[in-house]
Amino acid sequence: MKDLLVVDADGHVRDNESELKRYLAPQWARRTLLLPKDAHDRDLGGQLGKRDVDVRTMLQDMDVEGIDVSILYPTNALFIGEVRERDYAAALCQAYNNWLHDYCQADARRLKGVALLPLQDVEAAVREVNRAVTDLGMVGAMFPTYLRYGPRSVGDPYYDPLYAACERLGVPVAYHATGSERGEARFDTFLGLHLFSHVPEQMISLTNVVLGGVLERFPRLVVGFMEAGCGWLPFWMEHMDEEYEKRPHEAPLLKGEPSEYVKSGRVYIGCEPEESLIPLAAEWIGEGQILYASDYPHWDMAWPHSVAAIRDRTDMPEALKRKVLAENALRFYGLGAPVTAG
Repeated sequence: MKDLLVVDADGHVRDNESELKRYLAPQWARRTLLLPKDAHDRDLGGQLGKRDVDVRTMLQDMDVEGIDVSILYPTNALFIGEVRERDYAAALCQAYNNWLHDYCQADARRLKGVALLPLQDVEAAVREVNRAVTDLGMVGAMFPTYLRYGPRSVGDPYYDPLYAACERLGVPVAYHATGSERGEARFDTFLGLHLFSHVPEQMISLTNVVLGGVLERFPRLVVGFMEAGCGWLPFWMEHMDEEYEKRPHEAPLLKGEPSEYVKSGRVYIGCEPEESLIPLAAEWIGEGQILYASDYPHWDMAWPHSVAAIRDRTDMPEALKRKVLAENALRFYGLGAPVTAG
């Protein structure tokens, strides 16, 4: 399978402050921008991941890894949910999306952007997703799993205008895991904080999307849950069903068990390439719903071995490998015909 098509469903850019400021109006550019402001040594002084990654480096590293197409999410702007001011959040999202569009023009066949949205103001988010998809060619809308300001639940009807816009535009909503304050007081290492943050955040997001009736209200909407792996999903599907059986009146919009919505073909989930439970998750959710993700260039990436971690496995049939490495992502992001680097 050396010539296998590979689509990275969850890669990242280094959205550096100095570059984004060039896309902001002076009233915003004079500020210190959105960055994680803690003292955690995420990359162990530069020993893990890659700090200095521009578009040329990214394309070269995609060639080394064997990635044909990369779907790009932010790094610093993953924390957009922690911005208090609505106007500032909207300005940051517009600047980031403009910057990302220009970034992708280095090779528009291989680099595809996901729109950053100011979810603090749903009307502004609707305007921005329309602009980002229609004018800038973005292939999805990112929803951070942690929002400090605004409704805390991604299933809140407050966001219905945004879900309606994404459904109309034909782009998926991707809930991307981020760190949060939840549990911070109970961990004194970054290891503990990071280990605990992503999976619980996606459990919360999936629960609120399903129990909140988002998939019932928007029957053509496609959603994805990124950067938390997939091994937890079978347990959580079963757990949701068990709880729902006793209290269905508390999720009145549902017309079936929660797991039925997860297995509907409209819910996708990113996997860690080395996860031993990928085949089990595929049995539960469907082989067409698992997405390969490199997490490049973050500290916990496996570059340049993440593709091989799936390609060389002996516990996955070749058809499943093809789906996970490319076919599912092409369908999720609506990319249509395969795109190759050749």
